[in-house]
Amino acid sequence: MRHIIAGKSGETMQQIFACPRCGTSNYWGQPYCSGCGAPLTVSCPNCGAWMSSSAGFCTNCGAQAGQAAPQQQPVQQQKPASGWARVGTVIFALGVLIIIAGPVFLMLRPEAEQSTATLIKVVIAGAVVLIIGLPLMFKR
Repeated sequence: MRHIIAGKSGETMQQIFACPRCGTSNYWGQPYCSGCGAPLTVSCPNCGAWMSSSAGFCTNCGAQAGQAAPQQQPVQQQKPASGWARVGTVIFALGVLIIIAGPVFLMLRPEAEQSTATLIKVVIAGAVVLIIGLPLMFKR
């Protein structure tokens, strides 16, 4: 329950709100209730910003009121790649190279030596090498 009271001309407006404990009207910014002495504002445990004691979450950082700052989890380091993963990466890269460079190399040959059958064989060979290297790349 918040009210805004306007004073005389030139005065600033004050917000009044009810104490969540006893219901007494208090001005915004007072640290304690004038009726029961309960704290009206508390600092956020995460960022330190002042917030209403009845607020469930901090309006500055979104942390839940009444909870300590979250502890950071230690970063788990990944295991280094095994020897098979390195071999798989090399085989996979070789397959990509065969698929890309094979047809280019065939096109540079004289007309008499170019054939569609040879091109298909080169692409299939590159694909087979890719298929062999791919699962090995992810072996840990």
